[in-house]
Amino acid sequence: MIARSRDYSLLGLEGVKQALARPPDQVSIHPESGMTRALYDCPAVPLTPSGPGVRLVVASHAATSSPPPVGVERDGMVYELFVSTLPRLSFTCSDVLDLYLHRGSFETVLADEDLEQDPDRWCSHRPNGQAFWQILCQWVWNLRLELGQKLSPCELRTTEFAKAALVEPAPCVEPACTQEQTPLAKYGPAQWARPSFTHGFAGSAFTLQPDGTLRCPADRPLYPQERRASA
Repeated sequence: MIARSRDYSLLGLEGVKQALARPPDQVSIHPESGMTRALYDCPAVPLTPSGPGVRLVVASHAATSSPPPVGVERDGMVYELFVSTLPRLSFTCSDVLDLYLHRGSFETVLADEDLEQDPDRWCSHRPNGQAFWQILCQWVWNLRLELGQKLSPCELRTTEFAKAALVEPAPCVEPACTQEQTPLAKYGPAQWARPSFTHGFAGSAFTLQPDGTLRCPADRPLYPQERRASA
């Protein structure tokens, strides 16, 4: 869970004050806007006086002449608060900020796509024609992006999360050698079943075939129908 918090009274908590007094845990630079934010990670902060405890990430940057649209301005700095339940070992505070800020990045791209592909919604009044124009316009859009990359190549951006924490393997402890080893079970050769008390056929009355089947005394093939485990 990641959410933005407007409860700026959290900045007055003693643990948050101590975190802000130290150097930032990380510095994040937004790839589009270039805004630089200093990030402070507070692992256990009570969201309310009665709880629960959450992870608080404080992002700060220098204030400008215009009032900040998001955050609170104090002493020439703008503070933004993000609460999360993501573990610190898996997600750094920079990962938390990137995941929140990039949650709507695709919306601007799709908005441009909708403006340039307006006919795909209105060219046909039939379901099949509508689907055809949708596929055709999407193909043209992808081709346009590919040709644009060929004409003006730029480095692709990737999101790299925190590397997995290395867990040292447990020391290998050899089992203690026991003087008396458990003897392996030994089995004798297979034996034919004896006639039953109801005077049925003995096992030797059935002829084993090369394909694993049996033939009964009446020269009929027998196939396995059920297999039961016995003690």
